[in-house]
Formats: sequence, C-alpha cells, structure tokens
Amino acid sequence: MLDEKNYPMTYKEYEKRVIELLLEDCDERFRELMMEKVEAELEKEPNFIQMSYGYDCFDYDHPEIYGEVSKKTFEDEFLRQTPVANLRKIL
Repeated sequence: MLDEKNYPMTYKEYEKRVIELLLEDCDERFRELMMEKVEAELEKEPNFIQMSYGYDCFDYDHPEIYGEVSKKTFEDEFLRQTPVANLRKIL
C-alpha cells in the first residue's frame, strides 16, 4: 500500500477531484446522470480510479524517468489528461 503522506493528495482527495473535474462542465441535469454513471461504473470496477492514483504516484516518485513534469502529476491539467479522460471514455 502506498504511503499517502508522500503525495500532494490522498486517494480520497484524488478520487473526489477526478470526479469534480469530470463533472465541471455539466449542467445540473446532466451532472446527476453522469454521477449515476460514475457510481455504477465504480460499483462494477471499484479499483478504476485507484489504479490511476497508483500510476500517478509512481510517476510522481520517478522524476528520473519522467522528468520534472512528474511533480505536476496531481495538478488539474494532468488529472484532466489521464484519469478524467479515461473515466469519460468508459462512461
């Protein structure tokens, strides 16, 4: 298990932010529908966002591989590019 103290976000904060970013451009009615889909998908595949968190933690830990940009892994711009985009694809 990851030591969440080493990262800018805990898993729960990460999950919440990924979902917020997914829903940020939705009107209220569509937001409710999307949230139902997210909940259904996470019930079916409960580790989906957690796997993304693990990958992002790995990237964050290895600037020697990914460069200094790896320290930006938890910023909104990067969250939109991978975990949010992947979640949007499966919905």
